[in-house]
Amino acid sequence: MKAKVNKVTLQLTQGDLLALSTAAIVMVTDPNINVSEKLAAKAGTLVQEQAAQIGWSDVGTAVITDAGQLLGVEKIIHAVAPRWGEGSERGKLANTTWACLALAEENALKSLALPAISTGTFGYPLENCATTMLAKIIDYTFEDLKNLRTIILCLEDDAAYEIFRLELLRQLQDLKETGEGQIHV
Repeated sequence: MKAKVNKVTLQLTQGDLLALSTAAIVMVTDPNINVSEKLAAKAGTLVQEQAAQIGWSDVGTAVITDAGQLLGVEKIIHAVAPRWGEGSERGKLANTTWACLALAEENALKSLALPAISTGTFGYPLENCATTMLAKIIDYTFEDLKNLRTIILCLEDDAAYEIFRLELLRQLQDLKETGEGQIHV
């Protein structure tokens, strides 16, 4: 599914985030900026070295590294995501999402692919994640963006895709009803 909000194309897709060819991808991490084995295997040691140099970032933030050996990707944004049950999760997820978008814009990246941040092993409920992330992404399209033109949400399975699709349609309908923004679905 694709929709254009203001100057940004929002796209939902299903599959492997590491297989996408986009200027940057977002990988979920903890405050120690640990690189997953899967990412390390595909991107190589450069990403691990740069993440180790950063060392620490608070939950609700994001940091950026080169993409190493990942084909078709320039940068990796490491989203320091909240775990469900730690407190203030919705605000932290909103801040993390915004931080990822801001880093993409600040680094002159034209496209960004994100997963459903904090779901899976971090335990964040998918419906709540969809509501929070899509609201922040849509809000970000109202900023004075010079670079970021495509935001892809890469979802792991049919259930996640459908939850995000329905939530995106709901939020776009709300925007249409209020007359805010330029929307094309």
